[in-house]
Amino acid sequence: MSDRPRIGVSACLLGEPVRYNGEHKRDAWLVDVLGPQVEWVPVCPEVEAGFGTPREPMTLVRTNERVALVTNDTRRDLTGTLRDYAEGRARELESAALDGYVLKADSPSCGPEVWLKPDTTDPCRVSTDAGSVRLQPDAPARGVFADALMTRLPHLPVIDERQLADPEARRAFLERVFARCRSRSVDVLRVGRVDRDVASGFSRTRTTDRVASEEPLEIRLHGRPFAVLMRTPAADRELAAGFLFSERVIRSADDLGTIEHCTDRAGPADLSAGASAKAEAGRHGVNTINVTLANGSAESVERLLADRRQVTGNSACGLCGRVTIDSLKTDADQVRAAWTVSAAVLAALPDRLRARQAVFDETGGLHAAGLFTPDGDLVDVAEDVGRHNAVDKIVGRALMRDALPLSNHLLCVSGRTSYEIVQKAVLAGIPIVAAVSAPSSLAIDLAREFGVTLVGFARGDSFNIYAHDHRIER
Repeated sequence: MSDRPRIGVSACLLGEPVRYNGEHKRDAWLVDVLGPQVEWVPVCPEVEAGFGTPREPMTLVRTNERVALVTNDTRRDLTGTLRDYAEGRARELESAALDGYVLKADSPSCGPEVWLKPDTTDPCRVSTDAGSVRLQPDAPARGVFADALMTRLPHLPVIDERQLADPEARRAFLERVFARCRSRSVDVLRVGRVDRDVASGFSRTRTTDRVASEEPLEIRLHGRPFAVLMRTPAADRELAAGFLFSERVIRSADDLGTIEHCTDRAGPADLSAGASAKAEAGRHGVNTINVTLANGSAESVERLLADRRQVTGNSACGLCGRVTIDSLKTDADQVRAAWTVSAAVLAALPDRLRARQAVFDETGGLHAAGLFTPDGDLVDVAEDVGRHNAVDKIVGRALMRDALPLSNHLLCVSGRTSYEIVQKAVLAGIPIVAAVSAPSSLAIDLAREFGVTLVGFARGDSFNIYAHDHRIER
């Protein structure tokens, strides 16, 4: 099985001459940059549904009953034909192990958001299978195929080529695609209670499930092994930067020279920037990131390696307190943010974070960390098998953008709050940390010592405050 992501795509974007006029809409970035790193599954709904090429152009219109697909000149209603095809094709794609989909923007079949146009021939009415009906005012809708696909596969990462032109949207899409690719489909035996009249009381069903991927990431300094982390592949450069920041190997973006994968194939982080850089090894291989320090001499690297034992961090507890409270007292400032947040905003953070956990929806096996504004707006999110890794990805991303300290933000994490989570917040200058479960005793001690407001058991409309409650409004 290929370790490259399988991505569905509107065939015209790959240069296939399937447009209504017999032409194409070849996208150079998709074909030349992303193409060598993925396995494409090209689809043209109109051609596969039998409309052929060239063909009369079509338009989406909204009637008083539904959204209809009609031909521009003859005003034929082709909605039923294309919808029947689209629903069947979406069922086939459900079993095709897709990791993402790139749709054609504004297409009446493939557009994820199409602004409906008025009928220029008869602005009030259009002929459909149900007779002549009145059009409604303009409003966006999904193309017929896009609607069937996104309804059938609601958690599949989907984007159009126009959105891919935005670097942040491109990065987020590719991160989800590569993370999904690195989840695994496994055979399971599902056991559940049935009618008590059945002798055993339980049924057994053979099925498949998707599980979160956990792989080792080796971090090297100037080519020398420094640490191995167990993580979910995605945002590896940010993870390495955040980890080295929390270990105090680097203090700011100025300390980073280069940070790159050591293997030969480009991965999501580099592709999102449009570079033909190096990236992760195969799905089952050991992945390696090499970091060089700006102005890092051989002597300084040797000193860093000598000061720290070779460590392996697991996905449950990371490196388990490599930076101690005593060392933090000489290495980190008190968090002194004076702003406050309402109890209503804080209580809503876990639900807002959960709504953005796309890979968790697929596997049920990932933690998440979310960075929020005081108004409760989510500005960044990361998922990983380890919640501390998710925090490192967020902090590392901010560091690489030279956006530290994060003194005007809140951090919300799934699960419990360990010492390490609070330590990372202190170093990043984050004044409020909230979690859906309990904090550890050491996490509470650290929060109280360094001025971090620590919230636990944030569920529904209630939560507990364990440290510095003055930042939570009554």
